Amino acid sequence: MGLLQREIEAAGFATITLSMMPDLTASVSAPRIAAIEHPFSLTMGYPGNNQTQLAVLRVTLQALVEMDTPGGIRHLPFEWPEHLAEVDSGPPEPPPITKYLLKHPLQFKKLLRRGFPRVTLS
Repeated sequence: MGLLQREIEAAGFATITLSMMPDLTASVSAPRIAAIEHPFSLTMGYPGNNQTQLAVLRVTLQALVEMDTPGGIRHLPFEWPEHLAEVDSGPPEPPPITKYLLKHPLQFKKLLRRGFPRVTLS
């Protein structure tokens, strides 16, 4: 996403990424980041919770307006109402990259340095 954003920025349009992992998002050089502490797959809030979703969208767009130069991270003022460990928002089966990293945890650092592991699917 960071690569696409940089191209859009080069064309004169400001962009922002809404991220639950701002450090990881910054590692791909996303121009502007709105950090939010929500569970994965529930970035904007629970499905159907229009009030929270609209609030997240408004604050994210306000951050975009206020961050006039690329390179910033804005932590949004939202807290998840439940303990994050209690939220079951994941897929019923872990994606292949998750399975791989669980078996090969030392490869995570390599992945963060953009050194993608070679994986043979069987």
